[in-house]
Amino acid sequence: MLKIYSSLFLFLVMWGLKAQSFPVDTLQIMFVGDIMSHGPQIKAAYNSQTKTYDYTENFKYLKPFFQQADYVIGNLETTLGVLPYSGYPQFSAPPALAQACLDAGINVLATANNHACDKHMYGIIHTIDVLDSLHIRHFGTYRHQTAADRLSPLWLQKKGIRLALLNYTYGTNGYSIPRPTKVNLIDTTAIKKDILRAQQKAPDAIIVFLHWGQQYHDKPSTRQKRLVNFFRKHGVNIVIGSHPHVIQAVDYERDYINSKDYFTAFSLGNFISNQRKFPRDGSLVLRLKFIKTKQGKLSLVHYDTLPVWVYKYRQHKQWHYEILPVEQFKLRPDFFVNNEDYQKMMRYYKHYLQLINP
Repeated sequence: MLKIYSSLFLFLVMWGLKAQSFPVDTLQIMFVGDIMSHGPQIKAAYNSQTKTYDYTENFKYLKPFFQQADYVIGNLETTLGVLPYSGYPQFSAPPALAQACLDAGINVLATANNHACDKHMYGIIHTIDVLDSLHIRHFGTYRHQTAADRLSPLWLQKKGIRLALLNYTYGTNGYSIPRPTKVNLIDTTAIKKDILRAQQKAPDAIIVFLHWGQQYHDKPSTRQKRLVNFFRKHGVNIVIGSHPHVIQAVDYERDYINSKDYFTAFSLGNFISNQRKFPRDGSLVLRLKFIKTKQGKLSLVHYDTLPVWVYKYRQHKQWHYEILPVEQFKLRPDFFVNNEDYQKMMRYYKHYLQLINP
């Protein structure tokens, strides 16, 4: 009997020690790539009978997936609500695009990219107004410096986990940033100050969303790699990239000595666009899961990538755009209007498997 009680006591002690290290808080974030609005997409979203725009069908297959996350973050590569609506080279999309993003579960948008100044000062401010009216959180562009000081970094919080988000772009396509608005540029001197300011509020991690790299190159540039080293040196745990319009490598490293996780996704690709040339027709959705223990340690315990492909087809004299989770449709060639589209999706999927380690 004494042995039984001793064993039970030892079990309870060990269980208590293990319970102390169990995660007390969890947070799941998903990231998507470039949310674009080319001219054909605007036409496809227009209903001539109601004279309204609706982008709901773009995201319908991903909505159940996004509902698993606490936050879904994407790069909004267009201004919003500036008439007349237009595609490349000066983007302006109907507010309905942002509404459809929100309805699907995309609740945070990065706005600092090379198209932020396409519609000049009014475009920057009106985009902010639209996002604020929809209660979509955003970061990267601001009405003025005072607003930037107050709103940056953007804080994401769930229970005891607090993450700081920063967003920067390499440039604005030659357009000057109209005063007093502010678009965050990749300037390491200014970024160091932003990181220090974030660190003073003791975040569990800092995430930087960057618009960088070479368009249509599926390998990160030397400058991208240098910037990753810069960010790690200054305490940034996670770097997420956009702009190349194709997917690039993801990289995870664990610093066991300092108990830190470092993650980089160099480019997530085109989440939605009218760019049909391979491999610009696909992208990936990134999922990161964090836990925080009672000891206050935040760890990246899981990450995975979901390959997605933009399916463009014509039906009832109207073009349609749907983002397809490839794993869900790779065994369904009968779903597609023609076999050529199915083969295009599978070509992108093969490219994804070669470039990304799922």
